[in-house]
This record gives sequence, C-alpha cells and structure tokens, in this order.
Amino acid sequence: MQQGDALTGYSMLALILLALLASLGLEQLSWAAGFFAWLAALRLFSRLTSLQKGQVLVMFLLGFSGLFWGLWREVDLHWWRRAWEANQALLTMLLSVSFLRLVAITDLAAKEALPRGKKALWKTLLGVHAFGAVINFSAMIIMADRLNNQRPLTPLQALVITRGFTMAANWSPFFAAMGVVLISAPGADLLTLMLVGSLVAAIGLFLAGYWLLAGTEAAETQGYPMHLQALVLPFALAVSVLVSQSIWEDLAILTLVSLLSLIFTLVLLVWRYRLQLVTKRLRQHIEHTLPSMSGELLLFMGAGVLAAGLGAALQAAEFTLQLDYFGPWQAWWLLVVLVLVSAVGVHPVISIATAGGIFAPWVDDPNLLALVFLMTWSLGVAISPLSGTHLAMQGRYGLPAHSFTRLNFKFVLLMLLVNWVALQAYSYLISDSFW
Repeated sequence: MQQGDALTGYSMLALILLALLASLGLEQLSWAAGFFAWLAALRLFSRLTSLQKGQVLVMFLLGFSGLFWGLWREVDLHWWRRAWEANQALLTMLLSVSFLRLVAITDLAAKEALPRGKKALWKTLLGVHAFGAVINFSAMIIMADRLNNQRPLTPLQALVITRGFTMAANWSPFFAAMGVVLISAPGADLLTLMLVGSLVAAIGLFLAGYWLLAGTEAAETQGYPMHLQALVLPFALAVSVLVSQSIWEDLAILTLVSLLSLIFTLVLLVWRYRLQLVTKRLRQHIEHTLPSMSGELLLFMGAGVLAAGLGAALQAAEFTLQLDYFGPWQAWWLLVVLVLVSAVGVHPVISIATAGGIFAPWVDDPNLLALVFLMTWSLGVAISPLSGTHLAMQGRYGLPAHSFTRLNFKFVLLMLLVNWVALQAYSYLISDSFW
C-alpha cells in the first residue's frame, strides 16, 4: 500500500475542486488552486527518485531563469501568474482520472487461470490499450503484476504490455499526453486528434501484435484473462467525452474530462457499494493514492514553469520564428527530432512544452502540431531508457530498462514511417476540405 499523507492528499483534492470551479467561471479561485498545488509539491518533492528530482529541478531552474529575465526586461507579468497556477488544468485532469482506478478494474480476473497462446496475448495487448487509455499507468502495472504472480514476467509479455499501453497516447483524452498537447498546441480539435490518433494507434497495435506474436515463444506464453464486458467502461467514457463536447462546446476539454471522470467514479461507486464502503475507498484514494502521484505532479508542474519561463524569455528577446510554411514534411522532421531527444532520456513532457512554446504561436494548423506531439509522446516513451514505463519494468520485474530501447528500436522506426503517412494523409484531407 502507498504511504499515506492526509494533508497532502486533501491539498490535492482542494486543487481539483478549486481548479474546476475556476474553469467553470470563478476565475479568482485559480490563485487558491495554485497555492494547494505548490503546497503539495513542496511536501512531495522528497519522495521523488534522484532522476525525477534532477528533471524537475532543471525545469524549475530554466523556467524561473526565463521568468526573472522577463521581469528584468519588463515583459507582461501574466507569465508569473501562469507559473503560479502550476499547470492546474492538466494536474486536475490527471488527478481526477486517477479516481477511475476505483471502478475501472474489477476482481473478475483475479481468480482465473492465466490463458496461453497468441489469442491470449492479442487480448492482453488490446486490453492494456483500452484500460491504459482510461486509467493510464495503473492498467499496465495491474496486468503485469498478475502475469508476474506465478512466474517472472518475460520480455515478450513486457513488450506486449508496454507497446499496448504506449499506443494509447496517440488518441486517448484521458491520457496525460492529451492534456499536455492541448495546452502546448492551443486551438487543436479533440475530435480530429482522436480520430487520426486512433487510426495510428490501431495500425500500431496491429504491427506490434503481428511482430511480437509471430515467433514460437508466443504459443506457450501466458496472457491476461480479458473479457468483453470489461471494455464497456472505457468505451462509455470515450463516447461520453465526444458527446459532452458537442453539447457544451465552450467548456474546456480538460475540464470536461476531469468532471466526467469524477462523475463516473462516484456514480459507479454508489451503485456498486454501500455508502460506508464508498466513503472508505474514497478516503483511502485521497490519503494514499493521490500522494503516491508525486512524480506526475512535480513533472507536470515543472513543465508548466518551464513553458511560462520560455514564454517570458521569448517575449523579452522579441523572438519571431521565420516559419514560411509548416506542412507534413516539416511536422515529420520535428517528430523525428523530438523522438531522438526522448531516446537520450529527456521526458516527452519537457520536449513538448519547449517545442510548443517555440512553434505554437507561428503554426497555422494547431492540429498538425498537436498530432506531432501525441506521436512524440507515444514513441518517445517507447524508445526512452528513462521513461517511467521502462523504469517500472526494471524496478518491479527485473527487466533492464535500457533493453527496451534496443527491443523497440525497429518498431519505433516503423511507426515513424506510419506517422509520416498519417501526417501526409491528414494534410491531404485538410486541403480537400474533408475535415
């Protein structure tokens, strides 16, 4: 069980509630939400790993350097407000989505024998993708733990789980990637991103499954016992986001996802359990699970400060990007550069926040830029030896994190070609007014 910290947990809950109220019209509460975000960050910093501390401190150092330079050059002070508000819309979405863990995975498969063979591994690949799209990292760990119970997790099982999981970054509105991208590429349309991204993910899942399960090892490898009815919740959540957006067009997507996550969780908890147990499970989540998200909280706060500092620095330098045209080829080369940056250990949130600050003001089509960022997250996590996904495989199951860079290298190259086709096709359809 995660280490409990009631004060930090309820500070994070206050952040959620105040930020939601601010996004619904009470904008003055964003200052208070920022206070609770920074309070939680100060209390959670000591929980970070050395690697996480280094990444966060570098982002804070660069961000505040830009802010102070902007202050010296007398630029707009709204950059300081952005830093204080600490990426709260994204944090609220991330924390709200975490509540779905209480209802998304049942104990249905806990007592079942693990199935073997290619069919079982296909179900595992698709299952971790569907659940990972909703409850993110937890889905991967739950399934990997289950497979690791009887015998050590094999590299093949780990690749099936991690590739299925990382493909969800291409399209899921509940994935942290989408939140970062919608902030870094203002004006991007969620429906467009989900449609193009889901097609890319579908191709990626097919290629991953075909590639991984072609050998003889797959026939004797155990998979996770998935059931069709277990996919109802992920499907219902995805549809609810699209329907709600069409009804409340002025409501920010991150706010919508946060509200739906909390509403779904509360309704399903009350429907399934008696009130006393509902209260107990919510309290445990607030006091234990929320504080355990120290890495995510501080990483995204650091990205917020970095983006604010970069904005202040660019304004102070009176920077203008001489960008005559940003089409599919330029987008693809930017993707290649960002994936290479991820391969040397830079977290995608850092490279995306930086690239967004530089390119977003000058790119005519925010959807094209947003697609690049979603693809960057998906492939960057797959290729990076320092991604949380691979570090979890090493720390929890003894599989070397650096081995995933080698094992995923050819797959990432293939997906870069798939992404090139997707970006070209998207731009072609745009020019013919299909969108």
